[in-house]
Amino acid sequence: MPKLISRNPANAEIIREFETTPLEDLPKIFDRARTAQMTWRAQTTQVRAEYLIQLRETILNHADEIIYLIAQENGKPRYEAIANEMIPTLDLLTYYSKRSPKLLRDRPIPLTLMKHRKSYLNYWPIGIVAIISPWNYPFFFPFSQIIAAIVTGNAILFKPSELTPCIGLKIQELCNEAGLPPNVLQTLLGDGAVGAAIIKQKPGKIFFTGSVSTGKKIMAASAQHLIPLNLELGGKDAMIVLPDASLDYATSAALWGAFSNSGQVCASTERIFVHERIMGPFLTQLKEKIEILRQGPSSRPENDLGSITSENQKTIYSRQINEAKAKGAEFITGGEFSSNKRFLKPTIITCQQMEELEIYNEETFGPVVTVSSYQSYSEAIEKTNQSKYGLNASIITNNISLGEKIAKQLEVGTVTINEVVYTAGLAETPWGGVKESGFGKTHSEIGLYEFVNIRHIHKPRSRIFIFKSPWWFPYTHFQYISFRQFLEFYRENWINKIRAIPDFLWNFIKFIKEEKRL
Repeated sequence: MPKLISRNPANAEIIREFETTPLEDLPKIFDRARTAQMTWRAQTTQVRAEYLIQLRETILNHADEIIYLIAQENGKPRYEAIANEMIPTLDLLTYYSKRSPKLLRDRPIPLTLMKHRKSYLNYWPIGIVAIISPWNYPFFFPFSQIIAAIVTGNAILFKPSELTPCIGLKIQELCNEAGLPPNVLQTLLGDGAVGAAIIKQKPGKIFFTGSVSTGKKIMAASAQHLIPLNLELGGKDAMIVLPDASLDYATSAALWGAFSNSGQVCASTERIFVHERIMGPFLTQLKEKIEILRQGPSSRPENDLGSITSENQKTIYSRQINEAKAKGAEFITGGEFSSNKRFLKPTIITCQQMEELEIYNEETFGPVVTVSSYQSYSEAIEKTNQSKYGLNASIITNNISLGEKIAKQLEVGTVTINEVVYTAGLAETPWGGVKESGFGKTHSEIGLYEFVNIRHIHKPRSRIFIFKSPWWFPYTHFQYISFRQFLEFYRENWINKIRAIPDFLWNFIKFIKEEKRL
């Protein structure tokens, strides 16, 4: 059986070795999930919400070991393990524990025409959901989806990234310790072969976070069984710096937006568009701020940038950087690996022919940002929207109303004004993109509804109003005339509506009498 090896990306030391999940065990794993889900879905939403509170307490009881594990296996600074992984997870647990009982209640639908009847929406679990998660936020990203799946009454098959299996198993341990019934959550270890095997077992829905290329493969495989998907894929996210922006504020926003988690963020700022009037000073200040960043192993609590987690990403960095150098791009700073190739120095690139570079058009997913100028707002909007991705964008300005006007013209799932990246961690706001950044939402009440089926129920308002509907068979002469006259009530002019009333009532009464004789 193939081994799965977890390594510390800062020094390549082996953390732990695992046996991968045997593919032949998948049918039994699904059977266990189905049995567990039937019991779990029978619990009230309030009971499941109370479980989230216990899960939150369990995470807090193990906070230090979780922080250490994230920093060790993923390579991000320990501060980012707290701020970008722990806090958003705890906040989402708090939000769904309070809000889900209300959000999952039957929701009435006001009816305009059929006042004698009632309609409402009824939410029910999908059944078994598959969650295939990435390595860049190995705790928060999968946990946010697991939390939503648990509180909505689903069973979960969870495949963490093969680069961060220890963190995936820690999530399983935390859920078990908090009292989640056996097999409601099952963690499967392995590479893409395990993910493909999960799809063949036909889960009720698949939640995938990762690259566009893998997302397309999952979509093609899912189409064979009509399995619905939620895809959160790549980004080439833009920042537009308006000429009125504070340079100190704008460069600080760009610094964190481009280089937090060493740029290994789907919402990372990878393209910056600066008004030509302030282009020079912007680059100067940004370079000065980059030069004071501390980069090193996450065993050091004071570092700002951690190591590169994925070996595959290093190949992408090298290819994009080498092409940019060959085509004459100017490297304001960076563009080089450390001597042990565990770290890529923070990199700023500018170029006259920026649109020709792969590093401008394709996701880099690392500590690299391109900076180019624009003359007009329409040009900045056009450059932002030219990308095939549409996940996130940011605008830096002192004119908030102008920022909002520009925001409403950007073809992305989220626009932040005078902020960058972080709204993916807000429990109350939806997260997801458009175009090749995927589809579907997570977090918020919109994201919660991704984990349920929605059933419409329609019923009489009371026993008094149970009578045959006037559109039932057999069709008659006066029935046709009545319904034809009814169309006039949709006129815009109220005088025409009023004029239609006598003829409608006269013919409708005749229709009722005629119907009684049949």
